[in-house]
Amino acid sequence: MNNMSFNDLLHQNYNQLSETDFAISKFIMENKNEIGDLGVTTFAKKSLSSKSSVIRFSQKLGFTGYSEMKNYLKWEVSNDQSSEKHSSFFSQTLQDVEETLKYIREVDWTEIYQVIENCARIFVISTGVTQQNQAAELQRMFLLIGKPVQVIPGSADSVEFKRIVEQLAENDVIFLLSLSGENRNLEGIMNILKIKQALIVSITNFKSNWLSGQATYNLYASSSRSPIPNDWWLQSASSFFTLVEAFAFGYIDYQRGRLKNRH
Repeated sequence: MNNMSFNDLLHQNYNQLSETDFAISKFIMENKNEIGDLGVTTFAKKSLSSKSSVIRFSQKLGFTGYSEMKNYLKWEVSNDQSSEKHSSFFSQTLQDVEETLKYIREVDWTEIYQVIENCARIFVISTGVTQQNQAAELQRMFLLIGKPVQVIPGSADSVEFKRIVEQLAENDVIFLLSLSGENRNLEGIMNILKIKQALIVSITNFKSNWLSGQATYNLYASSSRSPIPNDWWLQSASSFFTLVEAFAFGYIDYQRGRLKNRH
């Protein structure tokens, strides 16, 4: 599971969950502390579902069955309680920014800047509402420095995506934004882009993830969920906007440095 939280597992497998699965998810989130003491039959009864539905739900999330999911939740509750005693979302958000700034200070983006300077076109594909905002910011920043960027839908089945892919050239650059980097809906997109031999720059969370392993180049920012179990739906995102701005302004510095070296 790569130490993924239960909420991350839900988000990663969101598209294959049924209405019954959503009801089970809701029951778990509202009664997380009690799950470790429930057998599968009792759990099914309390969540107004069936034993087979609970087992199928567990397997959709990557567990062998209910027992493994229950133990996972029990372990996570223990970790959450420990985190809640020693942390706050405010301090966690500051830590995310600090980790991202440390990465920005140490990373060398020269090779990516060279690619951008010589590319024909730049496209951005995003997954999720927050990533759409980040894509719009990336587009805005590069337009200001004279590099047009086109944002396209994060679906291999969309007409816009299919139309643009038909025209892709080897020196086109594609930015792919995904918070977790584990959105398997991107597999179809990635397969098509690889066939076209486009250069792919992933923008994801720091954690080791599928997308960053598939991309040509990687950009990272730190993002965390609230350490408070009842606030599981809150997640920091400001670091990604800091990353996008630093990357764009860094490109301006790169261009100026190039011009200075020519004279």
